[in-house]
Amino acid sequence: MFLIVHRLSAGHGPHDDRLLRSAVAAAFLLSFLHQPLTLGLVYGDSRRFGERRRLFLWAPPITLAVVAVVVAYHLWILIPIAAIWNTQHTLQQRYGLSRIYARKGGYGSARLDRLVLYVSMVCVALAVAASPATLRLVRRVGLGHVNGEGVRLLTSLRPVAWALFLPAAMVAVALVVAIVWQEATAEHPNPAKWVYQASSLVLIAGIAIDPVAGFVAYLGAHAVEYFVVVYKTTETRHGRRVGRLGVLAGVVGVALLAHGQLHSEAFDVTIYTVGALHFLYDSFIWKLRKPAVAADFAIPRR
Repeated sequence: MFLIVHRLSAGHGPHDDRLLRSAVAAAFLLSFLHQPLTLGLVYGDSRRFGERRRLFLWAPPITLAVVAVVVAYHLWILIPIAAIWNTQHTLQQRYGLSRIYARKGGYGSARLDRLVLYVSMVCVALAVAASPATLRLVRRVGLGHVNGEGVRLLTSLRPVAWALFLPAAMVAVALVVAIVWQEATAEHPNPAKWVYQASSLVLIAGIAIDPVAGFVAYLGAHAVEYFVVVYKTTETRHGRRVGRLGVLAGVVGVALLAHGQLHSEAFDVTIYTVGALHFLYDSFIWKLRKPAVAADFAIPRR
């Protein structure tokens, strides 16, 4: 994903600009398609639904009401909050998968695994904010008023970003060294763990190299990973491959229909409500300390 979009980003002219905007739009669509899967995991599993019945009953109407007010009154000041929440959500998925590999290998520091991801992302965000080319990319890609204002807010902090970038980079380098040392000194290192962590850091670094290509790759990788995780974990609970493929296809089909038929404020309300519920529910249903969740990932009991 990164290489394809980077090629478009490096090009010039109306044709490359159109293709670049299409690539960004495709990344947003792919991101939207994976979010309703969480609703299926909650409301299609009576055992999971019963774990937090009150939350799963009341969250949808409350979220819908709040989002409707935000959209109706154009309270876009909440967009930066949503952007930070989204960033935290995608980082938590990478942290969670890192912890799964660590638990399978029987070693590793949870705090270090989390810090190396979060500090690296902060470092990259500061680099993007400090770059004078970021706003030109936003105008070229055409992110729309809401997303564009979020990026403009980030770049308005350029003097602060420059001041914070160097110390953040030093901390990030120290954490990467610590991760490498952790893997080098492990008695039985898990190759899948360090390959995944290395690929995560390369993916994050790609955002600093080319913000548009890095953004598309980061967003797209998150969605693809989620599809794979949902497919594989439901195998342990529900078994049949045909049924699981049917459910995934059904959810994607409904999301595509909504994406094609809804417009303007109705679409905004739908996408933000589904996104908020996806972020919220994921923070509860993927806790590895729960025996059932650990069993979904074939993590041995200790």
